[in-house]
Amino acid sequence: MRRSVPLIFILSLLTSAICAQVADPVVMKVGENEIRKSEFEYFYRKNYTEEPDQKNDLETYADLYLNFKLKVQAAIDDGIELKESFINEYKEYRDMQAEEYLCDSAFLEETARQTFRMSAEEVGPDGIVEAYILSIQIAEPTQQAFDAAVQRIDSIYGLLREGADFRELAAKHSDDGAARNGGYIGWTSRGQLPEQLADAAFAIKDGEISTPLRYENYFVIIKVVGHQDFGHYEDHRNSIYEWMKNQPAIIKDAKLSQARKMSEKYGWNLSPEEALLREDSLLETLIPEFGNISREYHDGLLMFEISSREVWEKAGEDSLGLLDFFRKNRKKYSFDEPRYKGMLIFAKDADVLSRAEDAVRDLPYNEWEDVLAAFNDEGPQIRVMKGPFEKGHNRYSDKEIFGIGSYDPLETWPYIGAVGHMIRMPEEPSDLGGQIVNDYQDYLEQQWLKRLKKKYKTKVDKKVLKTVTLGD
Repeated sequence: MRRSVPLIFILSLLTSAICAQVADPVVMKVGENEIRKSEFEYFYRKNYTEEPDQKNDLETYADLYLNFKLKVQAAIDDGIELKESFINEYKEYRDMQAEEYLCDSAFLEETARQTFRMSAEEVGPDGIVEAYILSIQIAEPTQQAFDAAVQRIDSIYGLLREGADFRELAAKHSDDGAARNGGYIGWTSRGQLPEQLADAAFAIKDGEISTPLRYENYFVIIKVVGHQDFGHYEDHRNSIYEWMKNQPAIIKDAKLSQARKMSEKYGWNLSPEEALLREDSLLETLIPEFGNISREYHDGLLMFEISSREVWEKAGEDSLGLLDFFRKNRKKYSFDEPRYKGMLIFAKDADVLSRAEDAVRDLPYNEWEDVLAAFNDEGPQIRVMKGPFEKGHNRYSDKEIFGIGSYDPLETWPYIGAVGHMIRMPEEPSDLGGQIVNDYQDYLEQQWLKRLKKKYKTKVDKKVLKTVTLGD
């Protein structure tokens, strides 16, 4: 049977929504989408890093945020929000972040303190020691086996007294499981050791070894390298919380505890399990901070997807568009000093270098790489460094092209030559490297934003904007 939602809860949400709208006015609109002051203020505070004039900075950020929301709206209208890949990625992140807000923080804190108290009681007032152990087993209940074990442990003890490495001897001779780790048993409390061994370990100073001890059918030597008090709760709080994150039973109980509190607060007549589901479904509304975190990833993911398609991928794939952009803006890219458009060839011997230079000298530049690569078909003969080269940026080009500086020849590639010519302006987009692609991306983005601003009506409420603050 389906449970109905209590009327009082519906009324409380409606009342809260009306009051929230009064206290949280609209600061800007993109189409029919209203962006309220609380959302804008959250992102403004999070991204604010400098201290210029606040009014100008607010207006600048408002323009940037408006552009951001235009892209988000375009992605929503394009259906990206409904794609399975988007839904799954967003849900995975959202649910991961929700864990913290669905848990009762007071419950977790008390559980952490209780865990500390139990651990402290187990450790006791002596604290913990960091220790190594070396054990020689009495193989059988005979006098001969006993004497053999005594002889072995005394011999090892003598070597240790002379300064031999405990870990090496333990790894080679010890008859217990710790031998694989050089006898290391880590940080240990008194309660984790048999009483006889614990008494010996906690009586030893740092860096000392015990005399051989008889324990059951073993002779044992202990080395202690450190003592430490168990400490206070704050010393262990972070590690306890990390441990609790991986304890499903504790996390479940923390969530159910929080759900009970929410049921009492909002008058939900539900079981804790049902209340938890409802709380999760309403979390963005119930906890505005989480709503902002969730929205940030949701909108950021949408913006990334649509920008990849409209700007970043297009800039890398649209070679004709890039060429057209380059031709229209070529004069903006004139060089302060001439650059050398060509390649440096590093060769094993002078003959190979000469043949490589001759092979490309009369060919179009875009064919050089393939021709030179063929020289290495039967093994490495040359290496190639592609330009354009600027004066002062590379010691090899400085010497071979610009006639300045010096270099030590490479042992494997001692012969170096240059092929190409000087240019004062770029001849093609590749002469500018990544700079032209970045500029083309900026151009595509500006053109895209112009189209979006024609498509979506936008408005910024300057009065509300002026009330936005950075907080305390």
